[in-house]
Amino acid sequence: MNSELNSQKHLFPDLKFKKSEKNKLILALEYARERGMPYYTYTPEEKLVEFRKIQSSDFINGIYRNEVLQLLHGIGLAWSYFPHHWEVQVLKMKRPVDVFQDDKLLKKALASRIKWGGKVGIDGYMSDSNLRKALRTASGVQAVSNFRPVAAASIYYKYSKNGIVWDMSCGYGGRLLGALACGSVKKYIGSEPCQLTYQGLKNIQKDFNYIDMEIDLNMVGSEDFIPKEKVDLCFTSPPYFNTEEYSNEETQSWKKYPTKKEWLEGFLKQTIQNCYRCLKDDGLMIINIANVKTYPTLETDVLRIAYQENFKIHDVLLLRLSSLMGRGFKYEPIFVFKKN
Repeated sequence: MNSELNSQKHLFPDLKFKKSEKNKLILALEYARERGMPYYTYTPEEKLVEFRKIQSSDFINGIYRNEVLQLLHGIGLAWSYFPHHWEVQVLKMKRPVDVFQDDKLLKKALASRIKWGGKVGIDGYMSDSNLRKALRTASGVQAVSNFRPVAAASIYYKYSKNGIVWDMSCGYGGRLLGALACGSVKKYIGSEPCQLTYQGLKNIQKDFNYIDMEIDLNMVGSEDFIPKEKVDLCFTSPPYFNTEEYSNEETQSWKKYPTKKEWLEGFLKQTIQNCYRCLKDDGLMIINIANVKTYPTLETDVLRIAYQENFKIHDVLLLRLSSLMGRGFKYEPIFVFKKN
């Protein structure tokens, strides 16, 4: 093995490592190339185990005061249905798949992960988990995010009492899994325009069809859809204008409405109007959205349109995101509106 390692050290002429770290890096690169793109994969039995982790979470304490805590149970299960998420473009930055496909970028990503504590398993290889972290945290990379299933389940548990909910922008299954797990959603209606994402949602529906919750999925954007029945709760995290280019399909809101003004009027305002039309008189609309570089007044515009469409603020939650290196956490707001 030592002679094999020594023969491959020419691969890393620009990286300065201790001998042991360099050996780890060689092994990690070998593993990555043999493994291929580290998609999340689960057997049917493993899916059940992961789903039970969501179910066993304490939804009552998933929201502390006004903070939605960072509980990660089931996030890998959600990702496993949407392998195409590795290829989504965010803010014109590098995608995780771009790093994986480039030897030089992948070496640097693995080197950084090893230096920051990425473990090499007993078999000498880097784990799938650390390989994913290396790709997601590589320099210049921005990966698309997912709504955590336990966070969704906690919100459903607090605001939906065995009601009918509409998820206006389903995304990567976090809210669907949360609805299935929490036991307080009677029917989940979803709208999602991306074909690959829609198919992933249908696969979740198929795998968990033993759960006593009706699911109605529709491959359409929320600006062009209104549920046929009155709903108790509208809850989603919509696109943040053109921050994420989820696909190149013409049904994508960032393609249909390329300017902020067009997107605000054609997509966001229309979606909020559709929520008002389908909600029961005492219904709630919950929207997780935040200011971004391409749209620094997005939160204000959401509040303004909601007020104009006769919603009033009912609650404001804070969704805990990443840690800020010993300076607390980064948060995004979750606005809870009531139909006025």
